[in-house]
Amino acid sequence: MGAMKILLIFCLGLAGCALRPAWHWERPGADAADYRRDEIACKQQSYEGADGAVTQAQVRRMQRCLENRGWRKVAN
Repeated sequence: MGAMKILLIFCLGLAGCALRPAWHWERPGADAADYRRDEIACKQQSYEGADGAVTQAQVRRMQRCLENRGWRKVAN
């Protein structure tokens, strides 16, 4: 029974690592509130008309919007 608990904890830890993105967005001089405001604006612009299903093209459009606002992807 002890080995099963260890295996379960290991698997949960591994799953948690898999859920964390390998990158994040940064903009010099910006804080989390600035990112959240720009993220919301870009999502509204990029996903307008989406019926719940988001396409890769829309995701790329949203990321370009953030880049146009000065944000850059940075590895964790």
